[in-house]
Amino acid sequence: MRSFFLIGLLASTFLAHAQQPASAGTTPAQAQTPALPKKQKVAVPYKAGAPEQRAEKMSQQLGKQLGLDAATVARVKAAALVRDQKIDAIQTGTDTNKAKNTALQANAHEFKAALKGILTPEQFAKYSTHAPKTAGQ
Repeated sequence: MRSFFLIGLLASTFLAHAQQPASAGTTPAQAQTPALPKKQKVAVPYKAGAPEQRAEKMSQQLGKQLGLDAATVARVKAAALVRDQKIDAIQTGTDTNKAKNTALQANAHEFKAALKGILTPEQFAKYSTHAPKTAGQ
């Protein structure tokens, strides 16, 4: 019976201490600690694979998707390499985000025009139905 009484006394003391306001148990140094600042947006560095690897992957995928011959895949790869090199230059540049977006859109339109000159009309139509949509089209 005596042990139940001691356990109850300890439990009530613990609960009473736990329910005290946080400021009552803080030291003066803790009470004066300023609130943490709000998270600020941090520019995420541009990370992508090498342009050659991205162009290779894209041209191989497009070759399979559209049934392209080796010569056409090579021409698509060359156009994709130019596009990917421009993307890297734009992304690592010091322009504003708005200027970068405008340049990226122009680059996408140039690539699409290059593909239009490489692919047959049927292949280009199939590409256009499966290609990611770019803004402003």
